[in-house]
Amino acid sequence: MRGFLLLYRPSRRLFIGLGVALPLLAACSGGGGSDAVDAANKQNQSKISTADVTAKQEADAKFLVKSVSNALLEVELGKLAQARASTPTVRTYGARLVQNRLGLLASLRTLADAKKLAVPPALGADEQAAYHETSTQTGSALDKSIMKLVVKTQKQDEDAFDDMSGDAYDDDIRGFAAKYLRPVQEELAGAKEVAEAVEDLP
Repeated sequence: MRGFLLLYRPSRRLFIGLGVALPLLAACSGGGGSDAVDAANKQNQSKISTADVTAKQEADAKFLVKSVSNALLEVELGKLAQARASTPTVRTYGARLVQNRLGLLASLRTLADAKKLAVPPALGADEQAAYHETSTQTGSALDKSIMKLVVKTQKQDEDAFDDMSGDAYDDDIRGFAAKYLRPVQEELAGAKEVAEAVEDLP
């Protein structure tokens, strides 16, 4: 089972394909449509039937669903930063964030496939709403809003990977969380530095 835990290096074709598809997903309205995150969670709940381990299995599944949803949001925020941020620091960070999170996203999907668990193919309603609110900003307000949301999302990632590195029911999911905890922590530290750098912009 170790093969899928190796760091995935996305191909140029994957970058191009996601570059076309993800903005369309993020632009979708959260109202009236199905919530991709809720749908994935419901699919997983229907697959988990062993009563004595249900709660632990559901925690594993929810970790994968939330981690994929956050990675999708972070990719979109990184692309927004590249396209519209007013400061070079935020634009440069955005490019790095997209690359890093595409790699993590691919690895998460590989793990979910191996465990026969559903993960969202698109942003959930909450993530869509958060992205939309940020994307309506302009100038330095946009830079600040992007970084604030990135830090918030990555703090959720850090907490989840930290918890699951010790508490996941599945050995492979626990190992995956332990392996990626340090990179997730480093990404959060970098995001905080950029957020602090733009905090005092007028």
